[in-house]
Amino acid sequence: MTSIRDNELGARREQGPEALVALSQLALDHMEQGVCVYDADNRIVLVNQRYLSFFNMSADVVRVGTSYREVLAHSASRGNFPESELDALYSARIAQIAGGEPFRTEQRLATGLVMALELKPLPGGGWMTICDDVSRFARLEAELRVQTERSQHALSNMSHGLIMYDADSRVVVCNERFLRLYNLAPEIVKPGASHRAVIEHWMSRGNLPGMSSDEFHASRLDDVRARNAKTLLVMRYDGRMVQAVSRFLPDGGWVTVHEDVTERLQYEETLRQQNFILDAAMENMAHGLAFYDSDMRLRVCNTTYRKIYRLSQEETRPGTHLSELIERSMTNGAFATEYTPQQILEAARARIASRDSSPMRRSMSDDTVISVRYCALAEGGFVATYEDITERERAVEELSEQYRRFDAALNNMSQGLCMLDSSLRVIVCNRRYVEMYGLSPDVVKPGVSMREIMEHSCELGIHPNTTGARLYADYVERLREGEHTLHRHLSDGRIIKLNHKRMEHGGWVVTYEDVTDRHKAQARVAHMARHDSLTDLPNRTLFREKMSEGLNQVAIAGGAMAVLCFDLDNFKTVNDRLGHAAGDRLLRWVAARLKENVGEHDTVARLGGDEFAVLQRGPQPQSAEKLARRLVEIIGHPPPMGNQSIHVGVSVGIAIAPDHGLDADELMKCADLALYQAKAKGRGAYQLFEPEMEEEARSRHALEHDLRSALEAREFHLVFQPQVRLDNSELTGFEALLRWKHPSRGLVSPAEFIPIAEETGLIVPIGEWVLRSACATAVTWPAVTVAVNLSPVQFRSRGLVAMVTSALAEAGLPPQRLELEVTETALLDDSEATIEILHQLRALGVRVSLDDFGVGYSSLSYLRKFPFDRIKIDRSFVGTLGESPESVAIVRTIASLGSVLGVETTAEGVETAEQLDFVRECGCTAVQGYYFGKPCAAAEVGHAIETLSAIRRVA
Repeated sequence: MTSIRDNELGARREQGPEALVALSQLALDHMEQGVCVYDADNRIVLVNQRYLSFFNMSADVVRVGTSYREVLAHSASRGNFPESELDALYSARIAQIAGGEPFRTEQRLATGLVMALELKPLPGGGWMTICDDVSRFARLEAELRVQTERSQHALSNMSHGLIMYDADSRVVVCNERFLRLYNLAPEIVKPGASHRAVIEHWMSRGNLPGMSSDEFHASRLDDVRARNAKTLLVMRYDGRMVQAVSRFLPDGGWVTVHEDVTERLQYEETLRQQNFILDAAMENMAHGLAFYDSDMRLRVCNTTYRKIYRLSQEETRPGTHLSELIERSMTNGAFATEYTPQQILEAARARIASRDSSPMRRSMSDDTVISVRYCALAEGGFVATYEDITERERAVEELSEQYRRFDAALNNMSQGLCMLDSSLRVIVCNRRYVEMYGLSPDVVKPGVSMREIMEHSCELGIHPNTTGARLYADYVERLREGEHTLHRHLSDGRIIKLNHKRMEHGGWVVTYEDVTDRHKAQARVAHMARHDSLTDLPNRTLFREKMSEGLNQVAIAGGAMAVLCFDLDNFKTVNDRLGHAAGDRLLRWVAARLKENVGEHDTVARLGGDEFAVLQRGPQPQSAEKLARRLVEIIGHPPPMGNQSIHVGVSVGIAIAPDHGLDADELMKCADLALYQAKAKGRGAYQLFEPEMEEEARSRHALEHDLRSALEAREFHLVFQPQVRLDNSELTGFEALLRWKHPSRGLVSPAEFIPIAEETGLIVPIGEWVLRSACATAVTWPAVTVAVNLSPVQFRSRGLVAMVTSALAEAGLPPQRLELEVTETALLDDSEATIEILHQLRALGVRVSLDDFGVGYSSLSYLRKFPFDRIKIDRSFVGTLGESPESVAIVRTIASLGSVLGVETTAEGVETAEQLDFVRECGCTAVQGYYFGKPCAAAEVGHAIETLSAIRRVA
């Protein structure tokens, strides 16, 4: 078996290049960058369509074999640059290319586009140019280029690190690039230093040769004595790979050149992965696929093709002629035809010659029907596809039966339906339409006008406060506007949705749907989007709207408005000691006290967590201070919770408009600063904003400064929380959670540093570290998934898909074992672009879940635009399942929605058996929370897996 497989692989390597080239060309033509490759004689060997479209150049001119000068001349003729500059530009470019070093340049086209050109020499001779449209970034890149040029003047001309030793193994010279490459000290690595001293210092910096310093030193000296030129691959202190090439000097010394080849090695690995994916895609196609050369000989085919025609791998060796394949297939009983193999071959040859790609029908011996298409390739040869259309053919046969069933279906529809002719007279209507409006079947029948029906319905009292004549006149006016949807509010409270579609030959099809429950649900969702689910107070969104309205009134009519920000003191202690359920009861009690003590026209909101806010009109700051004093006193004496006394208080920050500004953000910032000051005073106090409080904001900058160095200082680590299926208690994976342990601050809460990381853009490198670390850790686990959160900021940075691909390839983790979690926030700024990125990630095989669903906008449009693999229900709903009917309704609705869409639903924050029973009864498919395990370090994951497996066996 091994011999057959080896022969098979060999044959594919010999016969497959042209097919792979064709596939590579297809891939190149779909790249966003333009690519053109030249040989050592400066003639084109490969070019893609994006390159031609960027410069508006003709494929008849710019093609394989065209010289670089001819390409420039054609580009100039298209107005991309003045023709008078052709000779100078060509000479300059050729000189740069001859230098053997890659270089970048920019070109502004007549269309206004700014193109970035990267020219790189190729190892085997020749070179390539990569073009990208950087118009949006031209100014930024121009500034960057100036800085880069200034930096380059300070660097040595050599791009490689170099060190030279004499015959006594002592340093003669080394360049600055060598020192920087390995982070070496110039006071140690300098002329006269011994080879052993250099090696020991080199390894002390964390660089790894793959052996001890003594072995490495001895090995190098053996190479010197034997004059054995060597190329070594070593790992730098930061994990990057460096290639060291040694050459020996006539006087007994030697020189070694060091080059960072990390990207090259990564590229080679990526190319290998791409080839693997390409093979996998071909083998997993639903259609049969085969590539033939210009002599109609098979180059490559997939398994589906072999199954359709009952051919073995031996019978489909590369080089087999199409006529022989036809004969073998007939012999094997795949299909029979009155035509000979030669006639079938001639028919195929004629279609290829005429570039006729229309389908041909083949009846197979197993009663299946195959559609065959031949697509001629520009470089010769052709591609054949084979599609099983049996079901499609049967569908056509069943169409007549469907017409016979139309009448039965019409009268069993859940929606009402009425077809009207161009005069608005009934052609046909179903029983549901008549029943929906309670109409008389003696009135509503073919031929009756819609005006008569409307008069009849108004006589029945179905449409309040109108007449049949007015209803009909408005109806006709709406129809003049074309296809439309309208809603009828009936006297019994029902809402009927009417959808009007034109018929091809005139007239209308009208469907009637009772959407009463849906509208109520939408109203509830709309309320949820602007109100806090726990307290039913306005949330941050509605609060900001009310705040903007109030500030506008102050700006126009005068007066004053106070913003009071409340934060509960010791709330975390209540949660930790009594549990989240008690904490939620406390939050509802605080919300009730706030509403009781504010004025009729004041606004109370819950901003999140234990944060509340109040908008108050009236004489200020007296009114705000009076309210703050009263609430500090009331909230400082809460009732017992579960027969246990609790000790909480509230701190209040106050800002006044217009004294402290008329901008909502500025006013909130002032109130927050005042709140921080109130907490600093010992909590249980209120504080009016003072300008000096700006100083407090500087502490945040200190945290930001520490955050910038945390990644390099390796202060981050990951913990992993298990995720479990509900139906069988099976462990499905772990969610990777980021933790930061600062040397002096200790553990810094993610809620404290993640927002800062997102605001400063540091979340991009931190997020990449999290993804790579999570993948590298998960590859050591059994076949379970690892879930990683993506920040909205990462979607706005370029290269997210490439980074995910690289992380998977680097770790060797199968894509299906990675799940990426996104929140609705990531979809708000540029949902279309973000959805496209999600589709690209899905194409890799990665799972994508929607996190914290129910606490944001909860827009169903996102679920329509992208088929998420999982919806994660926020812990705030799970924590109130036993007390809040609204939370139960929300969780059940989301779980039901997931079931309808075929999407998994995971309930977060499950901490008790009661909550577990609730989410199971609501229809969730998976859970995550302390009930199954707290987040644990990577080294403890194995123990967690064993524990959960044991629980499952017991269950």
